[in-house]
Amino acid sequence: MRVIRAEQLTRSSDGNSALERHCVYTAHCEMAGVVMELCTDMPDVAHLFGLRYGDHAPTHEPDFRYYVATVRGGYAFWCSHAPSWRWSQGPLPPDAIVFLLDTVAIAALLRYDERLAAMQAAAIEYSGVAAAIAGNSAAGKTATLLACARRGMRVYSDERTLICENVVHPFLRRSSVRAGGARLLISDNERDRSPESSRVIPQLSLKTCFGEKAIATPRALRALFVLTGTGHCAALEAIDTAAALPAVSRWFDTRGDMVDRVARAIVTLRHVKCYRLTLGTPDESAAAIAYALTRIAAAP
Repeated sequence: MRVIRAEQLTRSSDGNSALERHCVYTAHCEMAGVVMELCTDMPDVAHLFGLRYGDHAPTHEPDFRYYVATVRGGYAFWCSHAPSWRWSQGPLPPDAIVFLLDTVAIAALLRYDERLAAMQAAAIEYSGVAAAIAGNSAAGKTATLLACARRGMRVYSDERTLICENVVHPFLRRSSVRAGGARLLISDNERDRSPESSRVIPQLSLKTCFGEKAIATPRALRALFVLTGTGHCAALEAIDTAAALPAVSRWFDTRGDMVDRVARAIVTLRHVKCYRLTLGTPDESAAAIAYALTRIAAAP
């Protein structure tokens, strides 16, 4: 089995303008008010990217274009305001190209608008309070978010907290659940049992799983839960910004270098209640989060 990692991309200084005229296949998405148009010479890549971000339909003309094109030995990724990248390790299937595209194109979106930032964190809303659930890739963010949704909390994302001027916006990238499982889940929806639906490539999102009403509307970030492992039961500890900052800085992404990112993280957390959360069962953890957010909502 071949393992593909974004770290295998290399920075490129080669000019790509001659390739742009071949990039006639497009897909669009809008996040936090910024519309990006993907342009590529590979129709399957445009199709898959469009499906992956199908819950982010654009409302206006593109603010910028991001390109991916076939080159000798691999692929080129570029736009006008962010670094150019190359994959030089041979051909890849379309889904692997889209996996790499996710990393570089979303990073370019963040760098387009200086107001934008993101954290490697799930994001929810409860009682009018938006909160991020931050942790490493295997920390339990998704399981905790699903338990929160089961308790009636609304969701922004299971993987990335997208922030514009300290307001959290939905990031609804669709998942890569295996085709059989995706079709079973989609078939549970009584509104979509047509013969045509069985022939569509299955795509799952939080909206698909929980419905339109479960998606949170933009609100100011007011709470942060840093996941610190699993215990016999869920445990919540209030911490100050200084204690949360080292962990958050590792997961924070915005325009600029590391110093800029840390400075932006400090500004973002200035009015945010921070907690260290030791996970218990998913429902115990969700109950602890609900308790904290209820107290924040009730505070003057």
